[in-house]
Amino acid sequence: MLDIAGIPAQALEDPTYELTPHQELSFTTEVIRGINIPEIGLIVGGRYHLSAYGLLGLAVMTSENLLSGMTVLYKNILMTWTYMFWNTTVRGDRAYVSLEKLRDLGGSYQYMIDRGLVASHMIFKEALGQDLPVLEVHLKQSKPSYADAYTAYFKCPVHFNSSENYYAFDSKLLYQPLAQSEPETARIYGKQCEKICLQLSRNSAFSDIVRNQILSSPREIFTLETIADRLNMTARTVQRKLSAESTSYKDILEDVRHNLAIEYLQSTTFTIEEIAVRLGYSDSSSFCHAYKRWTGVNPSDLRHRDSAMKAERKSDGEVPAQRRKA
Repeated sequence: MLDIAGIPAQALEDPTYELTPHQELSFTTEVIRGINIPEIGLIVGGRYHLSAYGLLGLAVMTSENLLSGMTVLYKNILMTWTYMFWNTTVRGDRAYVSLEKLRDLGGSYQYMIDRGLVASHMIFKEALGQDLPVLEVHLKQSKPSYADAYTAYFKCPVHFNSSENYYAFDSKLLYQPLAQSEPETARIYGKQCEKICLQLSRNSAFSDIVRNQILSSPREIFTLETIADRLNMTARTVQRKLSAESTSYKDILEDVRHNLAIEYLQSTTFTIEEIAVRLGYSDSSSFCHAYKRWTGVNPSDLRHRDSAMKAERKSDGEVPAQRRKA
């Protein structure tokens, strides 16, 4: 798994070694495939705690109320190293915490959604110092084989094939003082978090900037010149900067399309033709040809394989999530 992700074995003993997003997501995808526990994101999300976030965790837990804590967290989301954008909205007597990806995630997509939903709930519950009852959960994906694991954790109705990924709770809890509220201390911690995030944003790889430009309009067929124009640079400058990071525009475009293709195939009911259009291909045959070049199989094979695995687990008797976790 380390070899496939391009991570040297000695990195495990080196606390200064920095993973690239590509390495982390490649490794995560291989682990998910290797252990074959579909609800693993829900399990891992339950092991996230405020104490693991250091200074940011302190800034959240000492905030005046849950809404203030959420504001601090979202403002300094770079310090969590998440690939998810978290957002809280209020409509009437309900508050909604929603998740959207910050980049293409490939085979890690649903794992990241599941992990983020549970981890955010765990963090907010700990900050509040009491239970945070969830009223309903909505997910974009079609009903999976581990649907009962969502119900077991959130203890509320769970809806699939929705337009968003979110959970809802009583909005009154947003304004309840936190168990360890110290607003002045929170302000000081918050200022320090902002300084750290500013430095982290300055350290962003240029390849990630190019990737985000492509993701901003995935249906358009961008050229190197188009990206260069958007960034107010020459095409040669873009090539030089990417080359310095051992990549190229073509490599990034291929990787984005590859990852999005897997996301669409695994977590949506879009047809092959619809996916081709969303990825900027002129027709489905061009997309299928590209997908086979990336993976060695046709895109329909991925869905057939997943369907077969679900059927096999069902016929063998799915092991309850609680027992697996134990």
